[in-house]
Amino acid sequence: MTEESNYFMDLLFRPAEAELFSAPEVLLAMTISTLLSFILSVVYRTTHRGTSYSQSFILTMFVMSIATAVVMMIIGSNIARAFSLVGALSIIRFRTAVKDPRDTSYLFASMIGGMGCGTQFYMAAIMMTLFISGLVLVLYALDYGIKGKLESILRITFVCSNNDPQDQIEAHLGRSFRNFRMINRILDFGPDEATNVYVVRPGPSTDHSAVEQGLREIEGVVNLSVYQSDQHAPF
Repeated sequence: MTEESNYFMDLLFRPAEAELFSAPEVLLAMTISTLLSFILSVVYRTTHRGTSYSQSFILTMFVMSIATAVVMMIIGSNIARAFSLVGALSIIRFRTAVKDPRDTSYLFASMIGGMGCGTQFYMAAIMMTLFISGLVLVLYALDYGIKGKLESILRITFVCSNNDPQDQIEAHLGRSFRNFRMINRILDFGPDEATNVYVVRPGPSTDHSAVEQGLREIEGVVNLSVYQSDQHAPF
């Protein structure tokens, strides 16, 4: 191997605590930070679910990683610079709320990658990025953590008369779901009407379409609403 390639390999994989950095060293740290952020951004874009996707978040990952790499180089082992940086950053107020906990983890991983590049721990930063990216892709492919069926909210409005259909409604729910419980009852919803709100837990063979059809056939039921959550959606 040539002397230039030996120098590059030594620069790439040796940890160092240096007070001054040359232009090639700064450029190398920013370049590797960008490449690691690119890997994380591809994994994030591929595995993202829900409606909170934002292109600006992808760009933020790159900026955070590169800025962290450079700021770690600037601080080095100088305590005075570290405290000065904390004081300067305290002026900035971050008002953007993170909608998805996964977004926080990606930002944190991006910052750690930048810290590794800024302190010349390139091997640790590269291994972390590749390991996390591989793990997330595997978990995404396996759909790990998904539950078979979640509880649903069932809202039934019916006419209150001498032949109150509540007993028929709850008998039908008992036959259709694994278990159910009423969590609210609204008596002033309309003239001679009441609304019961149930939490229902479906069983393995529960057919929601058949359940809804059976409830609508009960005399006195005038309205039916089912609320189901998306397990892939962010909080």
